[in-house]
Amino acid sequence: MRQLPWGILLMFATLGLAFALAGLSWWLLFLVGLAAWLAVVEYLALRRTGLTISGQFLAWARRHPWAAGAMAALLGAAVGYLIYHLVTGY
Repeated sequence: MRQLPWGILLMFATLGLAFALAGLSWWLLFLVGLAAWLAVVEYLALRRTGLTISGQFLAWARRHPWAAGAMAALLGAAVGYLIYHLVTGY
């Protein structure tokens, strides 16, 4: 059996607990749905390719380091904008 991604599981559990304690039930439902969909995609990717989606990205990033850096920067900008949107509503 492959090693479980404890960091990712802890991240989802921490966010879920925070949403539950804050009474943000729709956010909790969204997070549960996202986690369930991610689990399905991970399972399918692992069965078909032998790699998780993170493993596939890592293999691709080793072949294309500049593109992977750009992709990571894009992800960082998207998360940054999401935080800005949640704080300001814009």
